[in-house]
Amino acid sequence: MTAVSSSTDLKTLLKLALPIGSRLLVGHPATPINWVSHLRQYPCPLGHIERGQLVLVSTGALNNQYEHLSLEMVIEDLVQHNAGGLCVRGTITPPAQQIARAHDFPLISLPERAVLSQTERAVQRLFTNRQSQLARRASELQQTLRRHAASYRGLTTMLNALARMLDRPVVVHDRRGNLMGRGLPASNGHEWDSHLALVGGTEFVRRLDLEDRAFYENEWQVVESPAGLTTPLIHESRLLGYVSILSAGDTPDDFDQMVLEQSAPVLVRELVRQQTVDPTIERLPPSRDWITDWLSGSSADDALLALRAEKDSYKAGVWYAVVLFHWVPAQTRIGSTFSPERMVKLLQAEMHQRRIQAPVGQYSDRIVLLFPLDEPQQTQRLKQMVEHLHATLSQAVPDGDITAGVGRPVQGLTALRTSFQEAERALTLSEQLWDNSQVASFGDLSLYELLINVRDQVMLRQFCDHWLSPLTNYDRQHHTDLLPTLSAYFTNNGNMARTAHILNIHRNTLVYRLGRITEIIQLDMDDSNVRLNLHLALKVQRMIDGPHA
Repeated sequence: MTAVSSSTDLKTLLKLALPIGSRLLVGHPATPINWVSHLRQYPCPLGHIERGQLVLVSTGALNNQYEHLSLEMVIEDLVQHNAGGLCVRGTITPPAQQIARAHDFPLISLPERAVLSQTERAVQRLFTNRQSQLARRASELQQTLRRHAASYRGLTTMLNALARMLDRPVVVHDRRGNLMGRGLPASNGHEWDSHLALVGGTEFVRRLDLEDRAFYENEWQVVESPAGLTTPLIHESRLLGYVSILSAGDTPDDFDQMVLEQSAPVLVRELVRQQTVDPTIERLPPSRDWITDWLSGSSADDALLALRAEKDSYKAGVWYAVVLFHWVPAQTRIGSTFSPERMVKLLQAEMHQRRIQAPVGQYSDRIVLLFPLDEPQQTQRLKQMVEHLHATLSQAVPDGDITAGVGRPVQGLTALRTSFQEAERALTLSEQLWDNSQVASFGDLSLYELLINVRDQVMLRQFCDHWLSPLTNYDRQHHTDLLPTLSAYFTNNGNMARTAHILNIHRNTLVYRLGRITEIIQLDMDDSNVRLNLHLALKVQRMIDGPHA
């Protein structure tokens, strides 16, 4: 084994060397790593494993060679030899995770497509030829962006892929400083909005000090500013806009710059495609609506913007909830048949038909609706209306999905900024959990964010099985719908009349079904703890299996 003097940590390996999609299940990102080896056979000369060494293993290969060998045994041996961590391609059992957690031993899950020999070489290159590995990694990211573009996943998906890989926010502005798209990292504990505030509006573009002139195609100059790194997006000597990687608290490094340079041409092609794929689409006027200016600016401007807003159905003193809609194109989509502009017009027409004075605008690729309420407690009416609008938009877009996020009702433009942030988090949560059209509201946020961060997903599954398996088994054996009935009952807050209406059954049928549920689970549905656990189990099942499982 080659001895090396350099070392790195797991966070760096996940970013620069391990296959994209690898996940740290157990252990700390800051764990030091000084070398890597591929465990091709077992038992192996474990005495040659150094302290801090990362080991790669395939459970399939181990099972084929040794009938009674378990992953838990391998972890126990590696712990005894002070290895730095274990990367596993294949199934990682709950007992294996428990043993790793008991020893605080880093355990990483590799994607099924990972080739261990290539992974080993990539980590070794990071130690022996860092610049070569950085170039390869940047190229991998570029290929990932190209795949997203070829699948018509859109600018937001591409920016999110960059942000999550770099662990930094990534934004795209047009040449005038209007925000066109953004991607946020998956890291917890960061207030990304404070970083995004650094790049709002024309002032950011003005600070770059790039004169309005003709550019050359290969002129991917990177401009460093207090906000981070920025490069112009150029097509046929014409400046389309800018892509920026934000500093997010620490200075961007040479890898960030390399990624910025390689991703810029792909983003240019995506912008050009969006502008030319459907020339029949009616474009919004170049002047921005007040909602765009409001969300791009700061709270200090809210008083002046309120005057503009009052000309667009906004009324001071009225309760509003921010509702965001986002179109996610289908992977099989060939041509564009939908656009944010059409979504705005559809929502405006729907509001006008119902005689609801509700401002509608566009912010980046999100459609923003400020839905008015007489009282903040009217959340049930809010949910029903958003579900209707979501269904209306979904019917109008056959080649993709519409996701929606809902913030809580508040008064005033400044408070509505918080409602917008809640709606954005809810929408992002929906797209992370489910691949199809969904509506998520501020009420879903805390619970699902808590559940997502539960490390032991097997425990969540066991919790669902404990509370729901009697009903699941009964429905399967008798071809009944008791579990969907229970879900509808909780969704409608125990309102018998509305639940029966939603299920399109008679009230007496609903009463009978709820009685059968009580008999099958052999628990008292009037017990608040029973109702809480059943409701929570349904939400956990929805998160794990998807909304239509």
